[in-house]
Amino acid sequence: MSIIRLDQVAKYYKSEETVSVGMKKISLSFDLGEFVAVTGESGSGKSTLLNVISGLDGYEDGELYLFDEETSHYTIADWERYRGAYIGFVFQNYNIIDSYSVYQNVMLALEIQGYPKKDRKKRAFELIEKVGLTSHRHHKASKLSGGQKQRAVIARALAKDCPVIVADEPTGNLDSQSATQIMKLLHEISEGKLVIVVTHDYDQVKSYATRKIKMHDGEVVEDKVLHKIEHPIEAKPVELKKTSIWTLFRFAIRNLFSTPKKTLFLLIMQILVISVFTLIYTDQMKNIRERGLEQSQIFPNVPETRVLIEKRDGSEFSISEIESFRNLNHVNEIYEHSSLFYNELDLTIQGLNGYGYGYIQGTDSAISLSESEITGRIPVAIDEVVISSYWQSFNIGDTIELYNGYYYEEANQVSFGQFKVVGIDNQDRHIIYFSDAYLKQDIEIEEQLDISRYENTRSSISYQMTFDYESASVYIERAYESMDVDIMFVGNGEQTLLEDQTIEINTYSSTGIKLEKVLTGLTVIVYAEDENSYYKRVMMDQVLYDQLVEDFLLEVEFEYMLPERNMLSLSVTGYYQGNQIIEEVDSNIYKVYYPANISSPSREVLVFLSGLLAIVLLSLFGLFLYAIVHAVTRNVMNARKKDFAIYRSIGANQTSLAKLVVIEQVMMAVIGFGLTLVILNVLSSSIPMIGRTLPYMEIQDYIILILAFVLFGLWLGLRFNKKVFKQTVIETLSASKGE
Repeated sequence: MSIIRLDQVAKYYKSEETVSVGMKKISLSFDLGEFVAVTGESGSGKSTLLNVISGLDGYEDGELYLFDEETSHYTIADWERYRGAYIGFVFQNYNIIDSYSVYQNVMLALEIQGYPKKDRKKRAFELIEKVGLTSHRHHKASKLSGGQKQRAVIARALAKDCPVIVADEPTGNLDSQSATQIMKLLHEISEGKLVIVVTHDYDQVKSYATRKIKMHDGEVVEDKVLHKIEHPIEAKPVELKKTSIWTLFRFAIRNLFSTPKKTLFLLIMQILVISVFTLIYTDQMKNIRERGLEQSQIFPNVPETRVLIEKRDGSEFSISEIESFRNLNHVNEIYEHSSLFYNELDLTIQGLNGYGYGYIQGTDSAISLSESEITGRIPVAIDEVVISSYWQSFNIGDTIELYNGYYYEEANQVSFGQFKVVGIDNQDRHIIYFSDAYLKQDIEIEEQLDISRYENTRSSISYQMTFDYESASVYIERAYESMDVDIMFVGNGEQTLLEDQTIEINTYSSTGIKLEKVLTGLTVIVYAEDENSYYKRVMMDQVLYDQLVEDFLLEVEFEYMLPERNMLSLSVTGYYQGNQIIEEVDSNIYKVYYPANISSPSREVLVFLSGLLAIVLLSLFGLFLYAIVHAVTRNVMNARKKDFAIYRSIGANQTSLAKLVVIEQVMMAVIGFGLTLVILNVLSSSIPMIGRTLPYMEIQDYIILILAFVLFGLWLGLRFNKKVFKQTVIETLSASKGE
């Protein structure tokens, strides 16, 4: 029984305009033990015959039998199994994996074949020695001469230990001496195998050939047996072993390390893309989780970088308690004299001699700043500060005064001292940053704070006193001098005097508490409007006005006459760390205040809308990055099509190669993501933007991102694999040669 038999087999090549004949009506059979020389002029169909016999190319008419079984119904997978089990290749153009060493090329065939793992290395060295390349076994194939490459390919073909060796012009690119050596090698390995050699120079092979086939215009014109096989060898089907997943992992690692420049290029690209997408993702998560947060009115001066803690019984903190807070993961520093931050006050800064002013939205320690965030330097001395670039009236070297009260109300201002500006915060934040020397000094400022809180509450009450008049809320002002009446509407027109009037006064304290008082028996002057005038303002007699304010102050005395509070101020990086501290502190013993983290009534709606916007932005940006990565990866993968065709010619099937490509892409994604996280964490200490956003990455976010990158790599790999297997091995090799 012949191992291979062709019955009226024809092969045609189609292009857009023409159809050409590769071979027609070929009927041949081949047995083990034969050394067949196929000759003929260029274009006679020699290589086409070899490609069809070996399963590298398909056929259109007739039938090819393997062990007397038809193959016309074979799928791509069937042909892959056929080549893997029966065919070893020696090509004219070598078709060796240039990035592999001789040893790796030979090992590739042994591994795909499933050769026993413990014997692979020994077998590879034996074959390399047999072809005379022992001294070059660790040389990359790209560094070998033509003859050495051909020897390596023969060693690889032998490593498969398959019954059929096909050689297409194996000496076409070699000098005569190398050609003689290659033919001798092929003859030495032919015992017990079917060796088919296509050659244009019959003289090189005639000493070894047992059979000569000559072709012309796609037809066999001569089939001559030169030496009859005395003891025919019975052909038996070969069982092909599957390539294990661990073998594919070794292939993937080998491929990555065998092309270090390409791997490094792809890795850098992966890191850049993953870094950009991760930063955008974390920034969106930060925006979502911070959306709809309001500042506490009780602690108006505490930004998101500070958390306040006091004991529920109001007692002082022990040294051990302070140290336990200091050791929390998310705490940068602890300040025992929290009152030095002026947590409960609205603060204003003003330049000396009244030049320049600004309202402060927060106070903080300078340790929350980095050198890269400021112009100038970090404050060190007690009287040094950094202020925001928002206040453009101030420059480095200016002296400012910090006080409570509005800049135009000198009577209500309470000064907390003068400070020298040594740095400007480049971020647009209305925050003043004190030095550690200032914040850690052990001084009493409670008297100043009491006065300041008193003035603050008094101002709030005074400027918001109103009463309802003719369905409108009217603000009341203190008269410049004593009046004969209690209330006067100042304006033009006819005057009307009203006595024994009753009005209800409304106002709010500094913490937003509504205050109400009904006044009876008032004397009021009202000026009737004419068509060209309107009430300018409403004035109240000084004595009545002052007494009314004092009455209201007594009602909210608890706001400004506060007992001394033993409170710690914990410095954190941002909202994420602040919320972590809230969860870690024992709420049964301590009160934790996070004034910048108060949820507004509309928070849920804002978070939902922000989430939708984030999905749109991330999708659009993801598509943009995909286009970049796809273009680069496609070019790199296309450059590897030849290598994958060689894998296929050796016996790797579509499933194995699909797994290999996927493993490589997943490994690159995982390595790239891991390196990206390391790089971003290192940069977070010097780049504040990264330091503020990266902590928002939670476990589920890491999982989402790694899955996204892995699935993206998986998709790229499968697309490439599908594209490769649309072509036959010969079509892929021909295209790669052209490229």
